[in-house]
Amino acid sequence: MFIQSHTPFAEMRDLHDKTVLIAGGDGGKCADVARGYGFNSVVTPGDIVTAYPNIWPFASNFMSYYESFARPLPAPINPTDPSKSLKIDAVFVYNDPRDWGLDSTIILDTLLSQQGILGTLSPQNGHTGLPNRGYLQDGQPHLYYSNPDLWWAASYHLPRLGQGGFREAFAGLWNSVTGGAELNHTILGKPYQPTYEFAEARLRAHRKTLFGSTGLNNPLRKVYMVGDNPESDIKGGNGYKSPSGSEWKSILVKTGVWQEGKEFPEGGKPDIIREDVGEAVNWALRDARWAK
Repeated sequence: MFIQSHTPFAEMRDLHDKTVLIAGGDGGKCADVARGYGFNSVVTPGDIVTAYPNIWPFASNFMSYYESFARPLPAPINPTDPSKSLKIDAVFVYNDPRDWGLDSTIILDTLLSQQGILGTLSPQNGHTGLPNRGYLQDGQPHLYYSNPDLWWAASYHLPRLGQGGFREAFAGLWNSVTGGAELNHTILGKPYQPTYEFAEARLRAHRKTLFGSTGLNNPLRKVYMVGDNPESDIKGGNGYKSPSGSEWKSILVKTGVWQEGKEFPEGGKPDIIREDVGEAVNWALRDARWAK
């Protein structure tokens, strides 16, 4: 059973028939995933810049890439008649953006717009008599991130910036543009409680299909969180409060971000450390008394 950081987005059924902006990932892959989750009207920054190249003039060198996956927009950008213009109802960052400049520009345009209508600017922006100086007070869409990780382990010998890097960069842009207005947003992924609740619910549903629930007062006694990042995987496993009372244990592996000898962050000290995933699984099986 494979769950990614953005998988809980599938549960947002109230947005399935709305128009959502999907940022991040290679080509149109994340947009395809969103459609698979049930979102019926999906737009990417690549779709927008292909239809309106002047929206980000620096994308000209990459236009052939965007054209390779772009789809027609559900509505035009029509600043002279906003009632007929493209309206975004939610903004999702599914994966690490590949073109930070383009994605930042489109997201910024959306959050500064009037009610999410692209090509507009809210007249409330900067209004000192309104909460948050008028920013995000005019029906703009909510911003969702799927993953908070600042670093991740790639083939290079040093950790590389992850989606958390883009989030911090965009927060800096927002701060500069708005003069320090609050950027209301939601972060899923590890170490946040909703992601672990989603994963546990999936585990419980799967276990019920295997064993049924007759006579099982607590069908999921233990869960093992195996990860390579104390800031996300381990911290989330340690701090998670199971609504059903399952016991969670954290296992840190040495094959990723973590470097031996480095201090653990608050809440990020694992229950056990093992060399790799294979050793972690074998330890968990012995701890759960499934193996000797």
